[in-house]
Amino acid sequence: MGKRRFKLGTAISLGGLVAAAPLIAACASGPTYDDWAATDGAAGLINLDDVQAAFKSSKSATDFERKVNEIYEGDGLVIIRAKQDGSALTLEGWEDLNGDNDINEAQDDQLFSIVKGTNNEYDMRGHGGNGYYGSHFGAGNFLFTYMLISAISPRGYYYSTPVSRGAGMRSQRTSYRQSSSYSRQVARNTNYSSKQSSFRGSSYQTAKGNLSSNRNTYRSTQKTSGSFKSSGAIARSSSGKASSIGRSSGGGRSGGRGGAGSMKVRGHGRF
Repeated sequence: MGKRRFKLGTAISLGGLVAAAPLIAACASGPTYDDWAATDGAAGLINLDDVQAAFKSSKSATDFERKVNEIYEGDGLVIIRAKQDGSALTLEGWEDLNGDNDINEAQDDQLFSIVKGTNNEYDMRGHGGNGYYGSHFGAGNFLFTYMLISAISPRGYYYSTPVSRGAGMRSQRTSYRQSSSYSRQVARNTNYSSKQSSFRGSSYQTAKGNLSSNRNTYRSTQKTSGSFKSSGAIARSSSGKASSIGRSSGGGRSGGRGGAGSMKVRGHGRF
């Protein structure tokens, strides 16, 4: 009898393992492409209210760069440059999709622009999936003044993020994303998205689908290569808490502390 019970127990255990195998395999293989593509980072969406606040409070171009990269949830760095555009001075923010630490207009994706007009007034607008956004405001002159008195770069811009700074910026952002500050930022981004969806309605939803050809090419390449599975992009639970859908090389999960390593069921097949 004891022998029979042992065999029965073994059979039940093996049956449980067989039943669990698909779930284990699914977890080990990382997120699906649809899970990743639904994140703000994969779509190039950014909290532009916080970007505007960062612009007004930044004391240097590097300070602004750091703040913008702490706001953004995508995998690529946000690279900025300032240039003369006719009579106006324009500040642009691009996601570095090809990872070369430089702005390549044929491959990267523009997220936003800020144009300085007369009387120290500014027009800010989003690009691509952020195309719903437009804002006119004053103040915040220090950053543009800083760029104007800086030496013009060899590429003809008043300011362009130095390629040599890329590695340091990535390292700083990686450390930041391990902190509770990032979790709080993601919560702010969640609230921002909800507010824009309610305030701008159909224009917000439409813009989210109007991605640039560079963005679409990037997402297609990530899908084909399977690189999206190692993404550090953020997925959000219904409560707005952050958890990363990507895995680090060590098998752990990167992202906001407290959410790392957990899978959040949010409906529609998303983590």
